[in-house]
Amino acid sequence: MKPKDKLYKVVPGIVVVIIIVLILGLTRPEYQEVFVKVPHGLTPIKIAEILKKEKIIRSKNIFLTLVWLTRTEKKFKPGIYKLNNKMSNFTILRDIVKGNTYKIKITVPEGFLSKEIAELLEDKGICSEKEFLKIVKNKKLEGYLFPETYFFEPNSKEEDIAEAFNSQFGKIFTNGFSKRARELGMTDKDVVVLASIIEKEAKRDEERPLISAVFHNRLKKRWNLESCATVLYALGKHKEFLTYKDLEIDSPFNTYINPGLPPAPISNPGFASIKAALYPASTDDMFFVADGSGTHKFSKYAEEHNSKKRQRKKKR
Repeated sequence: MKPKDKLYKVVPGIVVVIIIVLILGLTRPEYQEVFVKVPHGLTPIKIAEILKKEKIIRSKNIFLTLVWLTRTEKKFKPGIYKLNNKMSNFTILRDIVKGNTYKIKITVPEGFLSKEIAELLEDKGICSEKEFLKIVKNKKLEGYLFPETYFFEPNSKEEDIAEAFNSQFGKIFTNGFSKRARELGMTDKDVVVLASIIEKEAKRDEERPLISAVFHNRLKKRWNLESCATVLYALGKHKEFLTYKDLEIDSPFNTYINPGLPPAPISNPGFASIKAALYPASTDDMFFVADGSGTHKFSKYAEEHNSKKRQRKKKR
C-alpha cells in the first residue's frame, strides 16, 4: 500500500474522533470542578479511568485515542490538577502533558516567624502547621526561611516546603555576602541574627542601614543592643509598649540584660534587612527611638536620646 493510500485511511478516522469530541463537548452536563491527582508512573489507561470516574471526561476511549494520536503516552506529568467537565479532552491532555498542575499562591511578609509561616501554610491547605514547625525546629531554619511569593501544590510534603524557603534564602545570601561578613568580623549566622532584629525594628527601608549602624556601633563598644524587638520575642507576644518589668525578663534573647547578639534569629528577614546588616550607614549614632509615625529619631548621645524619649511619651 502506498503511503498516500495509508494517509487516506487514517485521516477519516482522525476526523471522526474530532467530531465526536466536539459533539461531546457540546453536550456536557452542569459545570463541575474537581482536583485530580496524577501519581508518578500511572498509565494513561488508569488516568483515563480516574478522569471518567470524576466525570471530567465522557469517554475513556476517546481520551486514550487522543493520547495515541499525539504520542504522549509517556509524557504525563505527576501532580494535582484542577480540572472541570467543561474542558475539552485536548485541553485536559495538554495540561497533564505540560504539567500545568494546580498551585496555591502564598506571600510571606518580611519578618514573619516560622510559626506565622506555618499557620499561613495550613490555612492555605498547603501542609500541616505542626509538621512544618517540627522540621524548622529540627533543622534550625528560623531566620533562613526567605520571605517571598511562592506557589505550592495543596497537601505538599512539609520537608519540600521548608526546603523551598531555605533554598531561596541560599540564592539571596551569596558568597559575596559571606565575604562581606568576614570583613566585618562576623559569621553568616551573626549577619542573619542582626538582620532579623533590624527587620523587626525598622518600618521603612531607608532607615534599615541607620538602625544597623546603631547596632554595629553598640557591638563595637561592647554595649548591650537594648532592642525592644528581642524582648518582645522573649515574651512570646506582642505589646504596644514595654514596661520596665518586661525589660528584665530572664531570657538569652533579652538584649537589655545580655551583651552581644542573641543566640538565634528572632524573625525571617528580607533582602533589605540582610543587606543593611552587612552595609550599615556611616554614622556615630548610638541610640534610636520610635517617634510614633512609623519612623525613628536617632541620637549620638544619651542626653539627646532621653530628651526625644520624653517627647515621645508626651505625644502618647
